[in-house]
Amino acid sequence: MEFIYPVLGRQKSLPFYLAGVGIADPEYHIVRETGLISHQILYTRSGAGNLIIDGTSYPQKKGSLFYLASGVPHEYYPLVEDEWSTCWVVFRGAYLTELLQGMGLERFAYHADLVGEELEKIFSQMLSAAKDPVNGDEKCSVLVYEYIIAVRQAFLAKERYGERTAGGMVEKAIIYMNENYASDITLEQLADISEVTKQHFCRVFKEKMKMRPMEYLARKRISVARGLLVSTKQSVAEIGRAVGYDNLTYFGMVFKKYEGISPTDCRKRHGTEQMW
Repeated sequence: MEFIYPVLGRQKSLPFYLAGVGIADPEYHIVRETGLISHQILYTRSGAGNLIIDGTSYPQKKGSLFYLASGVPHEYYPLVEDEWSTCWVVFRGAYLTELLQGMGLERFAYHADLVGEELEKIFSQMLSAAKDPVNGDEKCSVLVYEYIIAVRQAFLAKERYGERTAGGMVEKAIIYMNENYASDITLEQLADISEVTKQHFCRVFKEKMKMRPMEYLARKRISVARGLLVSTKQSVAEIGRAVGYDNLTYFGMVFKKYEGISPTDCRKRHGTEQMW
């Protein structure tokens, strides 16, 4: 464990000032029901942990980083006791909240793979400068600003990369659903195929397709079912099973939701009449 909490006095006149910096090895189970007075940036050196914000879990592994604004309730803990090591910085400033919001760091930001040599270098410089109680204040203030800028740039770079890869991620899921619509497909499976968390997958899929993943799957199944109803003499029950619905009543409900009529009425209007 290595940590420094400077004696706060003249630093408060600076636009940014360091409230604390350290290495937690191991990191402990932390619960802060009302958050911190300071803003915080924490990244994982080694091991694995878990962060909980608003009931959602964010896995922490080597290279992951999160930012928390002042006053945001949170909890984090190691997945294996004594096997999670972190580097943390807490900082304050009179106009810091407004500045960070303008930079896109409003309340909480997280990425599973963000930390590179630049961030590690600035952190080490900050830890070193904080050990000087006489001349370290101004230098730490400059380094806090550099650290914030470097974190923001890293997030933006990942975001641009994410925009390029999101299309491929969604395409993978769509291809899988189109080829396996008759199977029992879950959100967890689709997220695993896309190699992202379930929450991230759902958000990106909806942004790209303007519908939720399970809605796309249902529409695909109903589209295939409609084609079978008007072009074959299979029973409605057989068609339902062929597209992934073993429950005939539920199949009828889903079909009517998207087509506006029942499977039987669809067949009567457009294809060969067949009893259920």
